[in-house]
Amino acid sequence: MADEDDSPRVAELPDSDWKSSRPELPPPPVAEQPRRNSPLAIIGVLTLVIVVVLAMGAPGRFSTEVAGTPVAGPVLDAKPNAASPQTPRTAPSPGAPAKPRSQELTEANPLLTPGLPLAQITCKLPGFGRSAEQLRAYYQAMIGCLDEAWKPLLADADHTWESPKLNVEDNPTSGCGTPTRQEAVAFYCPRDRGIFMPRNRVTESMGSNQGGHIMVLAHEYGHHVQALSGINTGMGMKMAGLAEDSPEYLELTRRMELQADCFSGMFIAAAGGRGSISKSLSNSASSAFRSSVADKTHGSVKHQIQWGTAGVKNNNTSACNTWLAPAGEVS
Repeated sequence: MADEDDSPRVAELPDSDWKSSRPELPPPPVAEQPRRNSPLAIIGVLTLVIVVVLAMGAPGRFSTEVAGTPVAGPVLDAKPNAASPQTPRTAPSPGAPAKPRSQELTEANPLLTPGLPLAQITCKLPGFGRSAEQLRAYYQAMIGCLDEAWKPLLADADHTWESPKLNVEDNPTSGCGTPTRQEAVAFYCPRDRGIFMPRNRVTESMGSNQGGHIMVLAHEYGHHVQALSGINTGMGMKMAGLAEDSPEYLELTRRMELQADCFSGMFIAAAGGRGSISKSLSNSASSAFRSSVADKTHGSVKHQIQWGTAGVKNNNTSACNTWLAPAGEVS
């Protein structure tokens, strides 16, 4: 465990002119150093894949200790990383001012406004190893910890919660299709509510860099939060009628991916410095954002670091409202 008196460092945040309209929260204990994944195919309504290229605590309402259990992910079948249309789980209040439903589900989503912090969480993870069984156990325990962190926020925002499925098969198939190794290392399929971390891909890309594995899994879980909260559906509505290679379509995918970076940073802040995620390990997970790769669907390295670090520093969903940011902050 790292020295309890040392405050985890944060990956250096590039200068930005955009500021959240929400009141700033005191910065949580945070982390810094090796980075992540960066997907790259967005086909149909929505693509949520991550191409991983790695060179290798926030104040809360309570603290929870979670232990994980190894569970095999199911083998799924079907189409390229596109989200199927989903029925929104929340209805607009009668008498509320008329507003496009796509805005109610994205920038005005109750998960993001007025904003909620993740509570401090203590994760109990098994020993890290690179075999399929070891990775499955490690990731499943992490998912248990992510569940405990995010479930109260989704409940507070009146969204239904469910734990995502996990698949670590070397050659997975999903209801959204399966990107090639060149397109993605890890990905999330909203249709399956499943996180896919193919063992051969993640070990080849990240090796034994636990910080990188934590950051990537927390990013993919961020897409699960978007699916459960209706943000995914709202983005699909905004994309309707747009060509997949149009500037407007690509900007929407960047807003989605950069928000998942920010959600990942929130978890790093909430879990860092306690239990199995020591300060040094959370530092490694935080600085993993620096290994990003610039891409039309995920944004510049500067902005991937910026939004990931915003989650670490602020630990509040309002700081992750990429839908309100000017286009220059999500390029």
